[in-house]
Amino acid sequence: MAKLEEGNPWFSIWTEPRKTIRSIVKTDPKLGFAALSAIYGLPLALNLIQSFDLTTSIPVWAAIIGALIVCTFLGMAGISVGAWLLKITGRWIGGKGDFQKVRAAVAWANVPNCVTILLWIVLLGVFGTQIFSKHFSEMQFVGYESGILFLVMLLETIVSIWGFIILLNTLAEVQEFSIWKALLNVIIPFVGLVAITWIIGWAFWGSGAINT
Repeated sequence: MAKLEEGNPWFSIWTEPRKTIRSIVKTDPKLGFAALSAIYGLPLALNLIQSFDLTTSIPVWAAIIGALIVCTFLGMAGISVGAWLLKITGRWIGGKGDFQKVRAAVAWANVPNCVTILLWIVLLGVFGTQIFSKHFSEMQFVGYESGILFLVMLLETIVSIWGFIILLNTLAEVQEFSIWKALLNVIIPFVGLVAITWIIGWAFWGSGAINT
């Protein structure tokens, strides 16, 4: 790993995101990209297993191994697409960051996902294979299981908020924005994707309902 002015970025990104990302893009914008992609992609892969109830058709161990195999590539794709959208829409409001810098900002904002992975391990240890059921969120738990689930959800909420705050700071740094302008940079592609999804959904299902 290249030596950074701010020390170990895996620790400093939590409390000094702007200084950390400034040092990273100055030294090597690609620093840690593969590892960060895996950290982003693994929870995403596990959520897909759960959402599609894949363990009803394949063994749990096979699903987990599959998630471990694809997580890096899935994360690379997700981070790269997100960075591309933020770069394009950021330019509309005066953003200065190139693709490599914006991608680094997005990638390093995912460091808190390390906690998410640990929470998945806790859930798997407590609830076993039922954690991969798409109906898991609808299940009723009592006693210590209920308490653990509440604590996991609370920690995941905190981690998500912290990660978002880090993203706003890293994005603001590489785009040469204020925090509020970085927030606008995030909102624009989000609203655009929601609008596109709604239009596509209406085109396939809404128009069909009208024709019937």
